[in-house]
Amino acid sequence: MNEDPSPQRTQRRDKRQATSSEGSSAELAAQFKEYTAMKEAKHAMELEVIELRKKRELEARELISEQHETMKNYNYDRDMKTLLKPHDDAPPNMLPFILARKRGIANKYGWPCDF
Repeated sequence: MNEDPSPQRTQRRDKRQATSSEGSSAELAAQFKEYTAMKEAKHAMELEVIELRKKRELEARELISEQHETMKNYNYDRDMKTLLKPHDDAPPNMLPFILARKRGIANKYGWPCDF
């Protein structure tokens, strides 16, 4: 009763053929050198891609910074032109809007505004 009723499996034989140890070790060493050379080449290529990506990102940041500075200068020039433009000849119903705009510009740059 304590016996296992399942049939015994036959053991599988190793299907690999025996080779000489000298030839296989030299072949294995050559394969290993080839593999490491491929890995090093792949790693170098990945590093090159990373460097190119960093260079492109840096150029993009510089371009964005330059565009931001240009836009800042453009807005400053436009604000200065608006602030210095005389409002004496403005229609009376537009005067409150013009003065509010000039006050906003003066507050934006921290300039004194007496009107």
